[in-house]
Amino acid sequence: MNDGRRLMPFPPERVLEDAAVERGLKPTRLHALLLPVWRVEIRATVTEGEDFHLIDRFLERGLAHGGLDTVAELAGFFALEEPLVAQAVRFLSNTGHIEERAGRLALTPLGLRSVQDDRRYVVTREDRRKLYFEALTCAPLARTHYDERTVTMLSGDALHQAVNGRQYPRFTPVYPTSGFDDRALDRLTRNTGGKERDRLNLPAALDDVQNLGGEELVFLPVQVVRGLRANGRPGLLVYGQAGAEPDQDLTAVCERAEHVFTAIETEEREAERGEAGRRAAEKWLEDNGLGTHSAQRRSDGTYSVELPPSAFGDDGVPLTRVGSYTVRGSSFFHVWCSSENLRKLALLERLDLRLGAVRRIDRAAAEALADRLARQLELDVPDLWQLRKGAENTGREALAAQLERLTRPEA
Repeated sequence: MNDGRRLMPFPPERVLEDAAVERGLKPTRLHALLLPVWRVEIRATVTEGEDFHLIDRFLERGLAHGGLDTVAELAGFFALEEPLVAQAVRFLSNTGHIEERAGRLALTPLGLRSVQDDRRYVVTREDRRKLYFEALTCAPLARTHYDERTVTMLSGDALHQAVNGRQYPRFTPVYPTSGFDDRALDRLTRNTGGKERDRLNLPAALDDVQNLGGEELVFLPVQVVRGLRANGRPGLLVYGQAGAEPDQDLTAVCERAEHVFTAIETEEREAERGEAGRRAAEKWLEDNGLGTHSAQRRSDGTYSVELPPSAFGDDGVPLTRVGSYTVRGSSFFHVWCSSENLRKLALLERLDLRLGAVRRIDRAAAEALADRLARQLELDVPDLWQLRKGAENTGREALAAQLERLTRPEA
């Protein structure tokens, strides 16, 4: 756990490339932060929604829309045996969906709502569960942050190791400026509906909510890319553990939280004073036997290393480095080559690796990948037929065969 890279499922180079190529944000800084999260335990009456059993759906629809109100009528209409229908009715009565009035069956409000939404709602009394709220504005976290297989909420020794580990990235914790706001629970349970409830990992309804107290402060690892938008204005993107794309909710929170910028800017001033980007690039050049070349400082304050075509290849810098970012410690720099032919080879190399790593890919996905790589390498976007010819001419037989399959009329 003390290896920061193990906390993040995607390498920082991929995050920088996504920000630059897919999001239009030219990276200037990369930060590893620990965002504060309140883990709140509640007790409530919970209404959960689940799929209907087939017979139950038909019986409830018959009561709601068919004018049927006895076991015999339901059995006759649906051509079912009466004992089977009676058993299903008992089950639906026990779960609060059906009630009997003067010998006639009727749906309860819970049953009517289930028919309307085509979801079998079940009420659980005295349910205990934990909810997550980011601690900067007390906004609820999305469902993706509840998956313990992919998301790590840090506390105790794990938190200490992430902050004080010797390996990069070294995470900087951001602390809340106030305690948990109990009004956040009321806002969550009363003003959240439909699809938003599902996105926030909420059941269909939460009633009689009680905060059991003792909110626990835990920390969520994220990578934050700061950079310049196409209009020249600064911006940032927050990448969490739950997916390869920026987390829109956390990005919005961090854009509004001034003390997040304070933590970031402190790190940036220290890096700027030490010219960390330049030193990282020069150390990389030296380690690769390219000490005669130097790093150039760009107008945005970042560094770039431009190399001749002869520096790349089997005995030199891998072709996959062209047009990419190289992260060293807490700094990064951009690797480039002005030769268009070399960048075309780099496109084929990257495409060969990416397509070779998947079992099956369709034409649209391959074209989207080629488009992204071409934009990253500042090339005109080639079609798959052109790429196939390029693969054949450069001896990439497996890639050529894969592209040939994708360019068939039936592909």
